[in-house]
Amino acid sequence: MQGKASIILSGTVASGTGSGRHYMRQRRYRIQFIDKLGIAPYSGTLNIRLSGADLKKFALLKKRRGILVKGFRKQGRSFGNVMCYRAELSGIRCAVIVPELSRRVDVAEIISKERLRTNLSLHDGSNVRVRVPARMPVRRRFVEKA
Repeated sequence: MQGKASIILSGTVASGTGSGRHYMRQRRYRIQFIDKLGIAPYSGTLNIRLSGADLKKFALLKKRRGILVKGFRKQGRSFGNVMCYRAELSGIRCAVIVPELSRRVDVAEIISKERLRTNLSLHDGSNVRVRVPARMPVRRRFVEKA
């Protein structure tokens, strides 16, 4: 699983604090998600709680080269860098995001153009699998429409 194999993260959906919504609404992040990932993200993240072997897989994923979304300062507040990894959840194109300033090591945050909880009928405790391919086609300047 080191270099070129896909990584599958399995975990359970968990409610967050709602801060993902705040960050997803930041214009400077949104522009970069659209430009670099081709995703105009829903204004929130899907949190997946990981445990056991999936924590190790998540640590391996974070060592891979991802797509950097640069942080910025706004009104005296720091918005840190975010490393992104193209992914797929139940056939829906998405990305695993790893905020530089996050202290959570047991939660993978997922962004997508869709509200995944609603579209996939997910609730806290739902089991999900996110596949991060070894390589995923780059779609520059392509934006999925909601």
